Amino acid sequence: MARGWGRTLRPWIAGLAGLLILAVIGRQVSWIRILDLLASTRLPWLGAALLLAILGVSMRAFRLWLVLGRAAPFPGIWRSVCLGYFSSLFLPMGGGEVVKVAAMNRQTGLSLVRAGTALTMDRLFDVATVLALAGSVAGHGLLQGLRAGPLLLLSLGAAMLLALLILLLVSGDSLRAWLLRWSSHHPGRHAWIERFDEAHGQAAVLRRPGLAPGLVLLQACILAVDVTAAGCALRAFPFAQGLPAAAPLRLAFFVMLAFGLPLLPGGFGSHQAATILALAPFGIGTEKALAVSLAGEATHFAALILLGLAAIHGSGLTPLRLFRGAKVLDSPHPPEAP
Repeated sequence: MARGWGRTLRPWIAGLAGLLILAVIGRQVSWIRILDLLASTRLPWLGAALLLAILGVSMRAFRLWLVLGRAAPFPGIWRSVCLGYFSSLFLPMGGGEVVKVAAMNRQTGLSLVRAGTALTMDRLFDVATVLALAGSVAGHGLLQGLRAGPLLLLSLGAAMLLALLILLLVSGDSLRAWLLRWSSHHPGRHAWIERFDEAHGQAAVLRRPGLAPGLVLLQACILAVDVTAAGCALRAFPFAQGLPAAAPLRLAFFVMLAFGLPLLPGGFGSHQAATILALAPFGIGTEKALAVSLAGEATHFAALILLGLAAIHGSGLTPLRLFRGAKVLDSPHPPEAP
């Protein structure tokens, strides 16, 4: 009962924290000044940021398709990823990830276990990117304003997931033998063997020759797109001209952390705080940073809405319909096509 209350209260607590952050920031700024700053934006740069956001999501869909070992048609994976990102605009606490898994199940026939395992593996690349950006920002001496706690927690989480992945790859057969012995003494638990086989089979995809280097190269391209998009959002404002190359790096890093710790749907609250912290070392005050945040988040919203509508049109699914009648395949080896 206590655990149920904890799951119910967590989104409300996070939402209240996000609203509190927005209220504190809102009391410190002149909204007339912010509107003047937004009116001075150069729309071509925001248009470029929007296109780069669309490209970044599509590249992440391609990465997930490769992580899955091309076990499903790419269009279905792309639509699933787009639906997930679209849903993150109005679902709290990472609800978009749940939508991605459900959409892959409905769109491609992949089991929920395999889709969830692949998505977890895929997300490790984003965590690695955040940590790589942290190293780059620290190398420029621009890690001030960020406590070590969040990075340490992120590093520990990534290390645990990586250790579990390596354990599946190295000792999967031994673990399966132990599960068989365990299930023989626990009638009705044989379904766990199938689930383990699905997760183990998905992890084994990384053993394919040439896949790991290709994924690393693709992730480097995704990182370049994300940093360039942050640079375009900055260049849309006249006051941001002349900022050093480290500014987009720090902005991209803080924004990634903000989206990794969503307080309100769409990253509201955490995105604004992250942008203010990111730009402070470059002499960008709260009002200017808030204008950058609002313009950048507007392009982010526009990109995800366009992708979401395209995915809904192509699949006939909506986030609400995804949870009606979703099925888990009985076979540990899902079909190659829906």
